[in-house]
Amino acid sequence: MNSSRPSIVLISIASFALWIGDAAMDAFVFRIGTFSDVLLPHLSAHEICSRSLLIASLVTVGVVLARTVLKRNLAENAFQESNETLLKLADAAEDAIVLIDYEGRISFWNRAAERIFGYPSHEALGRELHVLLAPQRYQRTYQGSFLTFRDSGLDSTSGRTLELRAVRKGGPEFPVELSLSTLQLKGKWHAVGLLRDITERKRSDKELRKHRQQLEHLVTERTEELHAVNEVLRREINDRIRTEEELCRSENFLNIIFDSIHDPFSIVNREYRIIKFNDAYARLRDKRADELIGKKCYEALYSRPGICDECIVDRTFQSKDPCAKEKQLTLSDGSTLWIEIYTYPIFDHARNVSYVIEYTRNITDRKQEEEEKKRMIATLNHLSSTDGLTGLLNRRALNDMLKREIDRATRYSTDLSLVLCDIDRFKYINDTFGHTAGDRTLLSVAASIRSSLRKADIVGRYGGDEFMIILPETSLAGAKRLADKIRRTVEGLDLEIPWSKQVRVTLSMGVASCCAPVENIDTFVALADTALYASKEAGRNRVSIIKG
Repeated sequence: MNSSRPSIVLISIASFALWIGDAAMDAFVFRIGTFSDVLLPHLSAHEICSRSLLIASLVTVGVVLARTVLKRNLAENAFQESNETLLKLADAAEDAIVLIDYEGRISFWNRAAERIFGYPSHEALGRELHVLLAPQRYQRTYQGSFLTFRDSGLDSTSGRTLELRAVRKGGPEFPVELSLSTLQLKGKWHAVGLLRDITERKRSDKELRKHRQQLEHLVTERTEELHAVNEVLRREINDRIRTEEELCRSENFLNIIFDSIHDPFSIVNREYRIIKFNDAYARLRDKRADELIGKKCYEALYSRPGICDECIVDRTFQSKDPCAKEKQLTLSDGSTLWIEIYTYPIFDHARNVSYVIEYTRNITDRKQEEEEKKRMIATLNHLSSTDGLTGLLNRRALNDMLKREIDRATRYSTDLSLVLCDIDRFKYINDTFGHTAGDRTLLSVAASIRSSLRKADIVGRYGGDEFMIILPETSLAGAKRLADKIRRTVEGLDLEIPWSKQVRVTLSMGVASCCAPVENIDTFVALADTALYASKEAGRNRVSIIKG
């Protein structure tokens, strides 16, 4: 009402001026009478009433016209500003957003579409989508599907996400992911497509499949428990980001697209106030619309007096770059989930960030699969370096550890000793009492050796009934004393084996020391093996030494 008051005053002044001007012309030009008589003629009550009604009608019509024009101008300005903001949202999208009309021609083409397909807007708009982007071998199929859609609005791909082949400008073919929606404008069907270049993802999938095959080969060589872990690896890990932006110059149409985005989505202005969000965002934050709209994000979501620590919305405002981070969110019911937050800047004409789009994805399943994968890799690494019976290091792991210790002893000029030992007449125990008795003997000997060693010493099953002990920073004399201690401990074992009251277990042991500058694994092991052979030749159950 206040905005219409100047118009009412102007119309009233104009009407009064016309009345005075007409009276002046009659009095001074045409000399019909005096100015006062003409200005205020002796009119009847009926004439005065008629003139008053006429003037009131003119004033009323003027007021109505003025208010109508003012409201129309305000509405057009608001509509234009809203359209500009929403079109900026579409151009800020990372995915190609394409609108085709009922003839199959492109009527909207955002910047991401220009980047992905290589066609600027003036080359794409008005062209048939299937002819421009589809490989030649698929064009007939795509054209047939579009004709069905144009007549009935029915399309089997609507509302689904598909992987298709597309062609860039210049001819190269590449894979894309398509999310298609349909809508009816003025009685005719239109289609909105969100397209994403998934070349890198397909390459990653190929590498993942290759890695998965390698893991399957290792798992096959292990136990049934590892087969179950391998089944977990066969699950596909598909990370999808579905960002649907406003596409059309109509605010109503762009709002429909905005609300159709499945993942949580919001827009924050320079004051960190939430100016727009979808239903998924409100559900994720467990807030009503009136608790979010127009509120500062850190106050509405976290009841904080200021910006949150490591806020990526603030980082995007400051850096003008898209940002991303992972975060664990605690819900109102006490449960937790992992989310991935992306922020994208929206620039004004001066290239300042006026708004920030915040897009959220639930990545709880992916985080759980990553943890499962880490546990599985740790299990595989343990199995690949551990003897399945005794739990000691296996031969491959022992060779790796020995090489490392030789390098360290050579670099720092420290002592290093190696002990090789095997169980005397182990074949007799196996043949006489069976493999179960043999396994029990190996376990008992392994436990005795391990209990006799220091924390820095390394022991493993080198093969069959043979064990290797690596003694860092240990002289030949110290290694011999330790070997004698182990030999006596094993000799005193009391093994309970069926059908035998007592089985005596002894060890023959060979000790060698290291290192000359040219020392390597083969020569070092050969020295210890020579000493072991000497113990066997001398009657077993003894320790022989040899210095490298």
